[in-house]
Amino acid sequence: MLVPRPRNDKSRSPQRPRRQASGRPCYDRGVISLVLPLRDEGEPWWSRVAHVAADFEIIAVDGGLTRAPEPPFPSRVLVLPGMSRGARLDRGAREAGGNVLLFLHADSRPPPDARERIERAIAAGAPAGCFLLRFDAETPALARIARWANRRTRWTRLPFGDQGIFCTRDAYRRAGGFRDLSICDDVDFVRRLRRLPGFAVLPAACETSARRYRRPARRVLRNAAVLAAYYAGVGPERLERWYRRDL
Repeated sequence: MLVPRPRNDKSRSPQRPRRQASGRPCYDRGVISLVLPLRDEGEPWWSRVAHVAADFEIIAVDGGLTRAPEPPFPSRVLVLPGMSRGARLDRGAREAGGNVLLFLHADSRPPPDARERIERAIAAGAPAGCFLLRFDAETPALARIARWANRRTRWTRLPFGDQGIFCTRDAYRRAGGFRDLSICDDVDFVRRLRRLPGFAVLPAACETSARRYRRPARRVLRNAAVLAAYYAGVGPERLERWYRRDL
């Protein structure tokens, strides 16, 4: 197991946000932690975040059978075999040094100005928010899926983990954090996080891999069925079996 390097930089210590006279939190520029869940990724996991590595504290929470490779930039890899994705993300959040947290699936690429956009949103009073979605392949079917996902996000404030979900540390605590779920952990978390006033949908997209959408219609139906089953109270083990069944 990779032992996290000591954090001696005082700027990485979580701090309680200052407040203006109006009661709105004052945002101090500091560390923003990007937490990525890994699980036997088929390509170097760091390739999709290398362009923003200088802007974030990168923390990968690895639950795969094989150890994730070390990236060519400073990062922390927490090897957590046997833990659900939700439990690993919560561990990453607790280990993170930032006052702001960004959670993103490992097959997604954040926009190059992700940090600047997050900072502006939080400085404007948003406790949390997300990005929009696009795919790394351009087909009519994928374009329709992305449009629908973005409408869902704007209308219901319900993004998924491949879009990137950010929040202040205080908002993470108030929402209860990620729970010990192997699937739908992002939906479960956002349903609580969006109750905080001011959840922001930023007008920039994270670009996610289209590899899971070789058969777009079947994948969309599978996702919808799993989501409906989650709302109906089906257990996470069964949900994960359904989701990962070959299409």
